[in-house]
Amino acid sequence: MDSELPSPAHLVAAHLAVVVAVVHLTLGVFNWVRWASAGFLFPRDLRWPLFVVSGLALVAGLLLAAQGRHRRPLYLGGILLMVGYVVGYFWWHLRGHRPLTVGSGTYHRGPLVPFLLDHLFAGPVEFLAIASEVALAVVLSYLLVAESA
Repeated sequence: MDSELPSPAHLVAAHLAVVVAVVHLTLGVFNWVRWASAGFLFPRDLRWPLFVVSGLALVAGLLLAAQGRHRRPLYLGGILLMVGYVVGYFWWHLRGHRPLTVGSGTYHRGPLVPFLLDHLFAGPVEFLAIASEVALAVVLSYLLVAESA
């Protein structure tokens, strides 16, 4: 029997996409407004505008996917964005919290695994973001493979 209800995998992906979008939009808008209130329309740290743009892209992708059109490119784009978030998070920390524009900072020194674990469990928002991004990449990968068969 065919159902018009989305599959559980689609529902999980949608919920995870909302969580990731809310985290990035909230952090992006809050921090971009902080920079703007200090007189910088474009902040020295470009993560905040990138968080806003990528969060809006997630919402747009979610709306397009809900219409059922061209889902495979949306899945692939979502996977790439999630990989970018996770790699970017750890890369930013490994570089010593340097802004994405030219700036000061120090590179991380010491064992890599404890460093990665420390930053994975740095706080509830960080853990929620990383866990949601990884889970969304996994579910989108599943959907990409399942819908190509």
